[in-house]
Amino acid sequence: MPRILRDLSGWLGLLMSGLLGLMLTIGILGAIAWLFNPGIYNVTWRFLRWVGNTALPQKIRQNKYRRRNSVVREEEEALVSSSSSVSEKSDRGCSFVGLTWGRVYLLAFVITEIILLAVRPSSPYTHMSGTLPFTIFEGLWTARSEFCEPIPWDEGAVLFPYPEMISQDMWTADSPDGLRGWRPGNPTEAPRQRPTWMPEGRMPGFGKFYRRNHMHEHHRREAHGRSYQAEGHRDRPTQESPHGHSRPHGHGHGHGHRRPPAPPPAPPGYDPAGDPLKISNMNQPLLPQLEKILKEIKVPIRNVLFFSLESTRKDIFPLIKDSTLYNQIIISRGGKSASQHKKRDGSESDGWGDLSELSKVSEIITGQDAGFGPREPFANLTSGGINFKQAVTGSTFTLKSIVASHCGANPLAVDFLEELEVEIYQPCLPQIMDLFNEKTKNLTKPESGDDHDWPWLYNSTWKSVFMQGATGKFDRMGPFIDYIGFRNNMHREEIADSNAKYPPKTSPLNYFGYSEHELKPYIRDLFLNSKENNERVFLSHITTTTHHPWATPPEYGPQLPYWGGKHAGKSAWNAYLNSVNSANKWVMELLQVLKEVGAEEETLVVFLGDHGFGFGEDTMAKTTFANPHITNFWVPMVLRHPLLNFEGEESGMIQINATVSSMSIVPTILDLLVTTGSLPKTLHGPVKFLQNEYEGQSLIRTLVPDVPVSYTDEQGQAGNTTRSSFSFGVINPGGTHFSVISQSPRTPYRLVLPVCEHAPYRFSDLSKDHYEAEAFESWEKGRALQKVVEKKYGKEAGDWVAQAEKIAGWSLWEGRRRWGYDGGTRREDRSAEHNDDGKLIKDHWWET
Repeated sequence: MPRILRDLSGWLGLLMSGLLGLMLTIGILGAIAWLFNPGIYNVTWRFLRWVGNTALPQKIRQNKYRRRNSVVREEEEALVSSSSSVSEKSDRGCSFVGLTWGRVYLLAFVITEIILLAVRPSSPYTHMSGTLPFTIFEGLWTARSEFCEPIPWDEGAVLFPYPEMISQDMWTADSPDGLRGWRPGNPTEAPRQRPTWMPEGRMPGFGKFYRRNHMHEHHRREAHGRSYQAEGHRDRPTQESPHGHSRPHGHGHGHGHRRPPAPPPAPPGYDPAGDPLKISNMNQPLLPQLEKILKEIKVPIRNVLFFSLESTRKDIFPLIKDSTLYNQIIISRGGKSASQHKKRDGSESDGWGDLSELSKVSEIITGQDAGFGPREPFANLTSGGINFKQAVTGSTFTLKSIVASHCGANPLAVDFLEELEVEIYQPCLPQIMDLFNEKTKNLTKPESGDDHDWPWLYNSTWKSVFMQGATGKFDRMGPFIDYIGFRNNMHREEIADSNAKYPPKTSPLNYFGYSEHELKPYIRDLFLNSKENNERVFLSHITTTTHHPWATPPEYGPQLPYWGGKHAGKSAWNAYLNSVNSANKWVMELLQVLKEVGAEEETLVVFLGDHGFGFGEDTMAKTTFANPHITNFWVPMVLRHPLLNFEGEESGMIQINATVSSMSIVPTILDLLVTTGSLPKTLHGPVKFLQNEYEGQSLIRTLVPDVPVSYTDEQGQAGNTTRSSFSFGVINPGGTHFSVISQSPRTPYRLVLPVCEHAPYRFSDLSKDHYEAEAFESWEKGRALQKVVEKKYGKEAGDWVAQAEKIAGWSLWEGRRRWGYDGGTRREDRSAEHNDDGKLIKDHWWET
């Protein structure tokens, strides 16, 4: 039963929020019923009378009348007599053959219905035979998915489903310098200890190192200005928190991954030593091209600029000629082949927007050849860095994707930003910058062994800033950005403030906020002032122009006709393509700002799509909401530095074709800061320690997607298996679906399973169906799902989907434990205080 039915205030809040719609619905249905009731009643009565007259013998129909009350017996007899005479006349007027065929038809109909009911799959067709008003109340007695409920902590830990993969024979001890080994399932694992280099005073984001890690001890922690208290092994909000969560309730075991008896669960937090899926590549060499260039030149990284590209699909960054999307655009224009567009090579304009100019900046940033012919240099932009062609996001909900990309933590698979209600189990990048400041605040001269003499290396402090033109009032975004460590932030509200240094030159672009161009003078000032104040900048910026409704700023001019079809220039596709073009131009402007202020060659620029966006051309849903299509997951990912220009590579950049995740961004940035010598020696040890703490691998080293495993089972039989890396993804809004993508080239598969949503499982082979044009869906699960996948795709795919389903189920529960979260999966399962979760808070009550 949903928690909201157990919470009076929540139930009343939900009821009142939908009262107007309910009254309108009842009124409309009542009016329709009043109009059609007589006709429907007469038709139904005639049908039922035909069934009765056809199915029942005449004597039974007569006896039915004789059983009435004796007080009106005389009237009954007259009625029966009349009825009998009418029936006899009817029988005489109707041949025996006609009556027999009527009964045959009725019998055939009944038998057909029985057969269909017997062979019909229980899901998703059960509700089709339901009857109002009973279907409304089915939720009160119908069992929901186990993932709808809070974690069953009281039943013990949720065990990893493949113990042979974490055999004790493969355990490793901690290294002499303090790096964690790997011992998942170790019953005698000692509690985490605060590293000696970490300040004694508790630092935000590093709570797991300050916590007394014994589940039977009480402890308190501070998170985002609110006090939390843990009882037993759970961290639960006190009265000071705005939201509270109920105690978890036990329920059935699912997905075949629960094996009693289970040990008590570990306390909230993440320990790489206890992660069964942890595969580190920190002992692997740097990419050869990178290692070579770092021996030849100095590559300073004084600043980090992090672009979060809103709703930006990989296939549009850049648009590749003859790609699936390119051909869709040509077909929408009425063309039959991609050869009809030839713009960059000097052909005449055909009246459509020039696709070769649509994402020209993206071509330079990624170093990819888009196939439109030679590209003339412009704006003095140069390529340099590493481009990842098969990157996936950690979530298709923007704020959860920031959790993955900025904190290196897997988001919660629950609706909306519940991560704010608990402590993030990994330190986020701004919090790591605060640690750097704390460790180097008294460092004013080069240390012994430092390779570089950059003045900012020793006596400067990091300044973490978050900027966007959109509002910070969507689903608690403003408080969340503060919570993860940003101290100097700018949203729509600061841009529009009457005391703003640079009053906005334009009106808000859409319902979210202003064009990014309003931020340009602030960004210029930020980098100029950082040099004057001896600071290092970490700037995180979201490009919100590419968010629905894809309006473009006035300086862009009229939108170009890229997409054809019924609505042509007014279609959603056309607006989106224009917004991408506008965002490309904005990125170019911002890179020009870096060049103008002299910061280009000492700034690492990270480009990462927060998520893609699926349209009706590749999925029925034109949204990311509850839409698990792979188009929402493929995103651009680039590490750009103009000095990392690799000779012999495509456009001077390293091109990586492996499947990687945004979860790897944090350890990669840390690795780059150390390997380029952009941090003083005193920080190298702490940074290497922190790199190993994250689940993702470093993207500047040889990736390790698989680890072979040899084991001996309980019967003493030897066996071999493989432990692989997975990319987990949370689908917007969080509690509907869960995506599992294999990072191993051996098994290029993807599985989407429902979390707390009545939806089918979805399987695809991404090596053959990169954009899931023919994804396979099934309402089966467990062994039945494995069989249907094996039948269609082969035994290897069947074995993988069985493993992925079990590991996904374990990961969902493990994520709840790491976060210390015991609330409801869906928003409606929480208390009334959560009714505004996932909503845009308006400035005035009259705004709609």
